[in-house]
Amino acid sequence: MVFTRSLPKVGIYRIKQDLAARSFGRILIQGENMNAKPDIMRLNKDVFYKKYSTPNKPHNHTKWELVIFEKGETDNVVNNVKYDAIAGDAFLLGPPHKHEIVFRSTPHLHRDMYFTEEEVKEACDSLSPTLFSEIAAGEILVTFHLPSATHKAVIEQEEHLEALSFTLQNNKHVCIEDIKRINLSVLKFLLGIYETQKLLKVPTYPAWLIKIIQLLYLPENFTKPANEIIAMTYYSHATVSKAFRQYLGVTLADYLVNLRLEHAAELLRNTSYTVLHICSLCGYDSLSYFIKQFRKKYGATPHKFRKLAEQ
Repeated sequence: MVFTRSLPKVGIYRIKQDLAARSFGRILIQGENMNAKPDIMRLNKDVFYKKYSTPNKPHNHTKWELVIFEKGETDNVVNNVKYDAIAGDAFLLGPPHKHEIVFRSTPHLHRDMYFTEEEVKEACDSLSPTLFSEIAAGEILVTFHLPSATHKAVIEQEEHLEALSFTLQNNKHVCIEDIKRINLSVLKFLLGIYETQKLLKVPTYPAWLIKIIQLLYLPENFTKPANEIIAMTYYSHATVSKAFRQYLGVTLADYLVNLRLEHAAELLRNTSYTVLHICSLCGYDSLSYFIKQFRKKYGATPHKFRKLAEQ
């Protein structure tokens, strides 16, 4: 990180809670040096990744960076708004953002992944036609938390890329553009996580309904009687039935039948189990009723379906 000018000594800050941002753990910082011109962060065009264990005084960026915090508790200040940052938190920052990192605890470590505007736009456009314009205009700030396994995998990937960059002079099989392309693929993956987390926060479905749908992915759950499944929700039969019709467009009974028959079809294609055994595994007590339901969905009996699948 290269700073082109030194910043005057910071005065005493007056801190007030930003009511509009309170739910996100942000604080608006006001002080006598808020209008002081920040340093400019200039990087060599081939720099794609750096590690920092020191604070970053107020600065602006000429490139875009994805900041990933690895150790310590930090005040990550973006455009004079303070965000709590801990290990696993990530922020996408660029020319629209004045940035500062202040330690609350040590040791500290954060990692920056660097990208051109064209690369960030490409990554954003692969997910949403408006995402980059919203970020570039300062309408939204991309910040999200990485699950521990994902955080570890990303750090390991960046370490591998950094190690490759050290061999560029003596390795004719690798060039900096190869490394940058791989680095861009990591950004696309992480922005996908951001978009997923954002969509999951949209209260389209009740949280309890999402949980029960996830549980019903497992055969040991969707093969249970409907009353046992309803008991797992702690809601009444009427409430559960209404939610399935309202949000999924089907009754709970029809939803379970579809899951069971799809499971039966998979077992017919991929195992040598008898039809009677598959009938039992899918939660049916009556073989004739199972065959009737299967024929209604797939247009063939289980025996014929298996023969067609083997062709």
